[in-house]
Amino acid sequence: MRVFSIVIALLCSAAAARAESLPSDSTRRDAERIGSVLYVPGDIYNASDSHGNVAADKSAADAAYAKASQAAEAGDVSVALREACRAVALNSDHADARRLLGYQRVGEHWAGPYAQQMLKTGQIWRREFGWIKAADAPKYEQGLRPSGSGWITAEDDAQRHASIERGWVVRTDHFLITTNVDRAAGAELAVRLETLYQLWRQLFGEFAMTPAELKARLDGKDSSKFASKPFRVIYHRTREEYNAALLQRQPQIGITLGIYFDSDRESHFFAGKDQDPGTIAHEAVHQFFYESAPHVTRRLTATANTWAVEGVACYFESLVERDKSEPTRSFTIGTPDAGRSPAARHRRVVDNYYVPLAELAALGVTELQRREDIARLYSQSAGLASFFMDYNNGVYRKPFRELLLAVYAGRDSADKVVSLTGRSFEQLDAEYLSFMKSLPVTAVLAP
Repeated sequence: MRVFSIVIALLCSAAAARAESLPSDSTRRDAERIGSVLYVPGDIYNASDSHGNVAADKSAADAAYAKASQAAEAGDVSVALREACRAVALNSDHADARRLLGYQRVGEHWAGPYAQQMLKTGQIWRREFGWIKAADAPKYEQGLRPSGSGWITAEDDAQRHASIERGWVVRTDHFLITTNVDRAAGAELAVRLETLYQLWRQLFGEFAMTPAELKARLDGKDSSKFASKPFRVIYHRTREEYNAALLQRQPQIGITLGIYFDSDRESHFFAGKDQDPGTIAHEAVHQFFYESAPHVTRRLTATANTWAVEGVACYFESLVERDKSEPTRSFTIGTPDAGRSPAARHRRVVDNYYVPLAELAALGVTELQRREDIARLYSQSAGLASFFMDYNNGVYRKPFRELLLAVYAGRDSADKVVSLTGRSFEQLDAEYLSFMKSLPVTAVLAP
C-alpha cells in the first residue's frame, strides 16, 4: 500500500495546495507557454468521436504523423504517441495515426481493442449504462434492467447493487470499475480515467509499451489484443461508506481523499462533494506506473528517490481541460497556474525553502514520511517534477522518464539523476531556482 498517499492527504492535499482564485484568460494564455498541450483522440468513449473535425487540416496532420513515425523508428514511444494524437486532433480519420495508437474503425466509431471486441459482438456503449447489448437498449430506456433471464425495474436493480460487494461493474479498454453509486457514475469515472490514461501515455509511453511493440504498429501489425488485466477501481457511493469499507485495511483512511493499494492493485475513490479530482489523478497515476512497469520492484523507493514517484503524481494534478467547444478535447499540463506549481514557486522563491536535491534524492519512503516538513517537501517534489519535464524546452524530460523506469525496476540509486542528466546536484539546484524564478506569479497561494 502506498503509505505516502495517506500522509499527503493529511498534510498537503491537492485541494489545500491550490490557488484561491482562478487566473484570468490572458494569464492562462501566458501560462500555457510553459508545460504541454495534450490531445485526447476521439473514440467511442469520448464524445469528440461523434463529430470529428469538420474542417480537417490534412497537411498538418500528415506533418504530425511524420514526426510520430520518426519518433517510433527512433524508439521514442512518448513522442510518437503524442504526435500521433496531435495528428488525430487535426484529422480524426487519419488511418495511419489511428493504427499507431491502437485503434481500428468499427462501424461509425474508432475503437481500441476491447471496444472492438464489444462492438463486433453486438454491444453498444452508452454513457449512462456502460456496455450493453444493442438489442436490450429499448428496455434500458424504458427503465428496466436485466436480472437473470428476465427484467426488473431500475429501482429494484439499485437495491440489488446497494452494497459495494454487489456493485455494478463497468469495463472499458483499460479499466474495470466496481461501484454502488449507479451505472452512469461508473461509466463517467471510467471515461475520466480512460482520458487520463491517454494523456499519461503521451508523456510516459515507455511504461505503456515497448519500442518494438510500437514499431510493429508502425509496420502495420494488428494490435487487436486487449488488456487481460485492466486497472481495477472501486468507486464508493459516499465518503462514509469509503471510510467504513477500508478502515481495517488502513486505520487512517478518514484523512484520505482516495487511495491506491499497490499490494492489491486497486484504487478506491468516493462520490460526492468531498471528492477531489486532483487526488483521483494523483492516485490513478500511481496505479498506471506501478502496474505498467515491467518487473516492478517490491521495495519501491525504499532507500531513495521518493520525491520522483510522488512528484510526478503531483505533476498530473496540474491537468486543466481547455476550451470544451473545440471538436477534439485537449488539456494543458505543467502550467505555472495549476496544481501545486504556485505553492512550489512560492516556497522556493518567496519563502526561500529548499532541501538540496542531493539530500532529497537520498530519502526513502520511511525517512521522508517522518520529516516534519513533509508538506513542503511535497510541494518541492511537485516543482522538481515540473522542472524536469519542462525546463529549457524539456531538455531533462527523457532523463526523468529513464529515472522513473529505473526507480520502478529497483535499479536506481540516490545519484541516478546525476548520471542520467550529466549534471551535478549543484547545477540542477541552480537551474531549478532559475526555473522557479522564471515562472509568472499567477495566483495567490491558499493558506
